[in-house]
Amino acid sequence: MNKNLKQFLTKTVILVVLIFVTRFFFQFPIEYFNITLFKQTAINTVFNKIAGLEVLALVAVFFGLYYRKLIDQFDHPRINWKAAVIFLILGEIIVVLYYLIRASTNYYNITGGFQLYVVWLGILVTLAAAFIFFAIAVFGLDYLKRFIKNFKKELVIAAIITIILYFLLILFQNQWLFFSRGVSNILYELLSLFYPVNYYIEEVTPVLSIASFGVFIGPPCSGIDSMFLFTAFFAALFALDHKRINKAWYALMFVMGFIGVYFVNVLRLFLLIVSGVEISPKFAVGLFHTNAGWVLFIIYFLCYYLIIRKFIYKDRFRKSKATVKK
Repeated sequence: MNKNLKQFLTKTVILVVLIFVTRFFFQFPIEYFNITLFKQTAINTVFNKIAGLEVLALVAVFFGLYYRKLIDQFDHPRINWKAAVIFLILGEIIVVLYYLIRASTNYYNITGGFQLYVVWLGILVTLAAAFIFFAIAVFGLDYLKRFIKNFKKELVIAAIITIILYFLLILFQNQWLFFSRGVSNILYELLSLFYPVNYYIEEVTPVLSIASFGVFIGPPCSGIDSMFLFTAFFAALFALDHKRINKAWYALMFVMGFIGVYFVNVLRLFLLIVSGVEISPKFAVGLFHTNAGWVLFIIYFLCYYLIIRKFIYKDRFRKSKATVKK
C-alpha cells in the first residue's frame, strides 16, 4: 500500500475514533449521573448520529480504496501540531454548543413550532461545524483544500451514497424484533448457567433481568447495525475486487461472517449484563454500552478479513497452494 493512501486511511480512522471519544467524553457523565437536562429525547433527535457516523466511516474507507490510485498522488504535509490543537479545541467548543442547543428543548419545554425548527437547524449546523474542525485538525487545512478541489464530483456522489445507506440502515433497523428475540433466547440460556434470570416481554420488547439489573433487548441490541455494516463491507469488497475474488469462497465466507457478527453481538450483550451485575449498572449502560459495540465490530471485521483474504482472492489462494506443495 502506498504511503499516501496509508496515511489517508489512517487519518480517516483517527477522525472516526476522535469523534467517538468526544461523544463518550460528553455523553458518559450525562448517562452516568442521569443529568436529565442534557439527555437526548425524541424531540431533539434530528437523526441517529451513531448510525450516521458508522455509515460515513464505511463510505470514507471505501472511497479511499476505490480511488486509491488518485489518492496516492496527494502528499500529506507535515503535521502542524499548533494548528491541529487549535482546531481540535474549536471542535470541542462547538460540541459544547451543540449540547447546549439540544438541552434548550428540555429547559424551555420546546415541543414544536418555529422554535423547534430553529433548534434542529442549530443542531445540524453545530454538528457539521464540529466535524469540519475535527477533519481540519486531523488532515490539515491545506490537504483538505486540495482534496476537495480535485474530488468535487466524487465527494458529491459519496455524500449521496452515504445518505442512501443511512436511510437503508434505518429501514433495516425496523426488522429488529425478529433478531432481538433470537438474541434474547440465546442470552437467557447462557446467563442461566450462572445467574437466576427473569425473561419477559414488555410492550413487544424482550427484557432480561438479574436481581435489580434489567436490560431491554431493543433495536440497538438486536445486532442490526453490525449485520448491515458487515453486509455493506462485503458488498464494497466485491465491487472493488470482483475480478480477483473466488466467488464460491466469497459467498461461503460471507455467510459464515454474517453469522459470526450475530454472535459477536450476543457476546457484547452477555458481557454488558455481566458487567452490570458484577461491576456497576451505571458502568454497563454508560461506558460499556456506548463503546463496546463498535470496538468489538471493528476488531472482529479486521481479524476476519485478515483470515479470509487468504481464501477469497484467487492469486493469494494459488500462492498458498503452491507454498503447501513445496
